[in-house]
Amino acid sequence: MMRKIFKITFLVALQLVAMEGFAQQNNLSLTGTADASFFREEHTPENAIDGKPSTWKSGVEGEEKWLMVRLPGATEILKLELDFGTGTTPPQDFQLQKMHNGMWQNIQQVKANDQSRVILDLKNAVLTDRIRFFARTPQEIVLAELAIYGQEYVDSSAMDVRKVLVNQSGYNLNRPKRFSAPSLEASAAFEVRNVTSGEVVYQGELTNHIGDFSAFNPQSTNEYIVVVEGEESFPFRIGVNWLERVTYRNMIDFMIGARHYIGTTQEIRPLSWEWRDGDFFNWAQQSLVSLYLSNPHAFDRMEQTIHYVPNADFPEAYKGKWGALEPFAPSTPDIVQLIHWDADVKLSQGLEHEMQKAELAYFLYAWPYLKQWLPRSNFDQVYDYVKGIWTKETVGEYSTTKYDLSPSHNLLALKTQMGTTKGELPPGHSVVPNLMMYEVALREGDPDADRYFQAAYRQMAWMIANLDWEDPMTTKGQRMSEHITMRAFAFFQSQYPDKAPKGLQEKVSQWAEVMVSRSANYWDFRKFSEEEWTPPSWNETGNVLGFPAAAFAAISVIDDEQIKNKLEIIAWAHLDNAFGRNPTGRHFSYRGPKEIEGVDLGWYSYHKGGYGLLDEVRFVFDGSPKSFHYPNHPEVGNLGWTEGWVQFNTAFNLSMAYMANQYSYIKMERQGEKLQIVLQAPLNFDQTSEETVQVMLRNKAGHEIPIKLTEQSPYDEIFVSQLDIKNDRVLAGSQFLPLEAEDELWVSYGYGFMKKAAHLTLKK
Repeated sequence: MMRKIFKITFLVALQLVAMEGFAQQNNLSLTGTADASFFREEHTPENAIDGKPSTWKSGVEGEEKWLMVRLPGATEILKLELDFGTGTTPPQDFQLQKMHNGMWQNIQQVKANDQSRVILDLKNAVLTDRIRFFARTPQEIVLAELAIYGQEYVDSSAMDVRKVLVNQSGYNLNRPKRFSAPSLEASAAFEVRNVTSGEVVYQGELTNHIGDFSAFNPQSTNEYIVVVEGEESFPFRIGVNWLERVTYRNMIDFMIGARHYIGTTQEIRPLSWEWRDGDFFNWAQQSLVSLYLSNPHAFDRMEQTIHYVPNADFPEAYKGKWGALEPFAPSTPDIVQLIHWDADVKLSQGLEHEMQKAELAYFLYAWPYLKQWLPRSNFDQVYDYVKGIWTKETVGEYSTTKYDLSPSHNLLALKTQMGTTKGELPPGHSVVPNLMMYEVALREGDPDADRYFQAAYRQMAWMIANLDWEDPMTTKGQRMSEHITMRAFAFFQSQYPDKAPKGLQEKVSQWAEVMVSRSANYWDFRKFSEEEWTPPSWNETGNVLGFPAAAFAAISVIDDEQIKNKLEIIAWAHLDNAFGRNPTGRHFSYRGPKEIEGVDLGWYSYHKGGYGLLDEVRFVFDGSPKSFHYPNHPEVGNLGWTEGWVQFNTAFNLSMAYMANQYSYIKMERQGEKLQIVLQAPLNFDQTSEETVQVMLRNKAGHEIPIKLTEQSPYDEIFVSQLDIKNDRVLAGSQFLPLEAEDELWVSYGYGFMKKAAHLTLKK
């Protein structure tokens, strides 16, 4: 909307100063930083916010001329003043803009201006942390001053935030355990105390406002607090596999409730197919498959809470939405039912978008580990469908949305276009699906199998040569889809180390160095860039939740132990961030205190309605700190967009999958006439019962027997079985495995690319 431009006389200015709300005004630009489209030597952007006669000169390069002022935090802007200097021709047409959801939005449009000094009194306060002057003209712009007047924004609903910020729920034994105290003395002493007894159980000193008590690993169910300068944290626990304990069931319950048509609501929603508000880039199938392959026993033993829902039971409007695949067995675990659901909807509705059909590669790849519950016809239908459309260039409108940027849906084609901060087109999204299709095609005896590998190789080689990790759009700029890129590197290296393109490991190491450099702050939080903490104004919840997947994937590739250790700390810091170690002091879930063991303070609010109708779904990640909350502005309160999204939860699913893989291993050792098998995996969730896990032991002839491993102690993540070797046999209870001379044994846990395996050669 155009406003009348006018000069303010000295008298009017005095009257404005006297008005309520203006009494405390000052030029906020003096506290900000400036950037510009271009500038002439000695006429830098800072000249326009220094309160002096010096000027910014835009030069004549390009049609678009802009100068952006970023304030230290969110501010209610009440008035803008532009001084174009004396002896210059002011621009006739220009806009003043604010950043909103990652996009510049006009707040004032000026036309036919002939004044060298323009004062804009905003009728309604504009809440933002950045303002931009923008003009489209071939002429040079000269701007002496862009003054911004307003008041520091304080949300009246914002509560006092604890000065010692921890993971409110708890920490895993034998993992990084850190906290932040940004407003206290940078090197103050701290204590960890037992809540019940008050006993000091650990002491240390802060380093740059960060406390580290990773060395404290109690074997108890006690609650603890951290105390710094008399300030106390929320209470928390420290337990074996604590994070897995409080999230595994919740993760599955979210996916159950967020199903389209049959979840917590039966409404048919826009931008939705398998999952409500899932769009075409929800990554649900790969998140579920990765979770299951990384820790199958944890999901096999989980209580089954859902069953097959026939499409025929629904009205005509639902006909064909699902049901193309045959039903699964009645005893199928919930997570496998969800994997089946995702594939069924894709096939039933004939979804052809490159992201949708690529997800089906995960279903086909995981088939050997799913087939005990699913009929073979499921695999055959999906495989035939995928082969038929894998190289299809175009996609029907029924299979895409307004966010589609794909220039081609042929998954064998080289992908060089990058998505926006929406997260819809991350680099390398076709690599893992093509490598999985390669494995599936080899398994099925397909003579064209190599075409999938070659497509993945070309794509990876292009990424190594062209991705610039210094550009945030290749990393955090992809928001909740960032993990796709680094997981592609890790998959290629782990599965095809001798066939990977040259420079892969070096490229990952370079990524890790950038991530570490951007995390040197008192939150251990990986920033968007050197200047920006988060993608400006976006609800980046899924990026925080998904970053550990990228970090753990990178750790599996690089060799530098120091960098690996730092990445591990940063990965855990992002999980802690979601659980309250952040400037707001809140968990990302509004209902966190009700749904997650140990959480004290949930997110400010939740979004009612929306495309996803996620209001009644369990374990929704509703919001996270925005750019204006960092580095430490809790007074901003509930500012910025808040709404859960399937993509946020699937990012967390993938982080938990890669975390399980990171900390799992299995080994075998012969000690005389004993064979010991040791497994470490996140399976011990209950200290009141003795937990077990079964693995299969196989010999060179292909014979195998089940072996039961038992936890070493109530607070141990290690499971052990000690077997006897007698009379050329390995004895396991009433069963035995025959041994030949010079025999070999294999044992494993996890499946596919997440499998951990051990091999032992037995010699007489």
